Amino acid sequence: MEIHNIYTLMESRKRRKVRCYSTFLALAVVIVAILAFAGMMLTESHTPELTLKPLAPRGRFAGKCSSRRTLKTKMRVADAKEPWQRQADKLIDIDATSEERIAAVRNLIEQREAIEKDFTSAAQALVRDRDVASAKDILYPTGTEARRQIDALDKVLKQLQEDILPEISRASRSQGNYTISYLRKLLQNPQELQSLLQKNPNFQVNATDVLNQLRAEFSELSQHPEDVQKRINSYIDESKNIFRRTPANLEMPTFTVTYVGNGYEVRQYEPYSIISTPTRTQAVASSNPTAATRANAKAFNTLASYLFGKNEAKKSMEMTAPVEMTVDEEGTKNMAFVLPSEFAQNTPQPAEGDDITVQALPTQTVAVLEFPGFATEKEIKKQKDVLIKAIAADGDFKPVDETSYKVLQWNPPYTLPWLRRNEICIKVVPDIKEAAVPVDSEAVAVEAVVTEELPDEIQEEP
Repeated sequence: MEIHNIYTLMESRKRRKVRCYSTFLALAVVIVAILAFAGMMLTESHTPELTLKPLAPRGRFAGKCSSRRTLKTKMRVADAKEPWQRQADKLIDIDATSEERIAAVRNLIEQREAIEKDFTSAAQALVRDRDVASAKDILYPTGTEARRQIDALDKVLKQLQEDILPEISRASRSQGNYTISYLRKLLQNPQELQSLLQKNPNFQVNATDVLNQLRAEFSELSQHPEDVQKRINSYIDESKNIFRRTPANLEMPTFTVTYVGNGYEVRQYEPYSIISTPTRTQAVASSNPTAATRANAKAFNTLASYLFGKNEAKKSMEMTAPVEMTVDEEGTKNMAFVLPSEFAQNTPQPAEGDDITVQALPTQTVAVLEFPGFATEKEIKKQKDVLIKAIAADGDFKPVDETSYKVLQWNPPYTLPWLRRNEICIKVVPDIKEAAVPVDSEAVAVEAVVTEELPDEIQEEP
């Protein structure tokens, strides 16, 4: 009876998943139809020159990667022979221009027979065979942006179910004071709420400093009205980071991809400088995630304040990416920001009392595995184990120290979870295996023959 109940539950979940993908499939058909209709309204005489970002190189070797310079190549409108899924990817690219979107719609219209065939095959696999994996492979082949986002969404939902929600439940049980009734009581008692805020440094806000900063910004804009539009454009561009896997217009370290393995890549970083501060949460992270979150928030605010002018030179600097979380062989955990390159040689000293260290990092070679979602302690450990196993399976590199690693977090907090770019990094060196000394079989055979022909008395001589 128990086995029957388990089977019934599994079948119910499978049917719900099939219905979910059926709905998604229907929505995809509607979207493609709308875009096709829009494309039919366009004139065919306009064939613009487009600025397209080149695809990242794959294989064993690849070129330099950095946000300090954006490589753009003048190309003609994409060839209609390119798979229609690649054209559809341009429609979900937040940075695609209107000309690129128009060209993509035209090419989708030209390939409408292939689209119809693929949608029919996917519907048959989904409805008749209940084969969700095959339907995904037909509509969203591996390597397309749509497939990457769908797989990332599945991973985030799994992480929520297996990691985030259970952790929240445990935290709520261990901190029983923070219930709905307690929050209502705080709102009805301003004195108790004020007392709680004063005890928690993360909630302390100096209203005077905020008002003075706003007043200074408005005064600057009133003196330079031409900067208003630039500021507006900057805010609009920054808001697009909600949908970007990698944020735009931020300085990042320069690296070269030297090797592409099974699900990971090996990078060689050029020297760069960082500012770091300890979070001191490694010992309590697993037992008290709330304390770890508060410590990380405090470390982030400390480093951000340094960049925004709280340093001995009162120098304000631009934000950089990514945020680095490092754990050494002793378990010491630090958070670090990349220092803007213009301040690498003449670095302002941290303000007195701030536990900030300035460090110049040499050239380093690291293996990097990317994962979406939230960089929780459980997820970090899981991805580190996956990376170590992948490195060992390929056999071309080996970790310098498996207990030391770095987590790179590229996105602002408001980026959609399944679009977030997290990376686990481990220092590696080439795994040079010693070659076995070859045995000369002919020499061994000759020696055996000579030994047999010698008289017994000579063979016994030492």
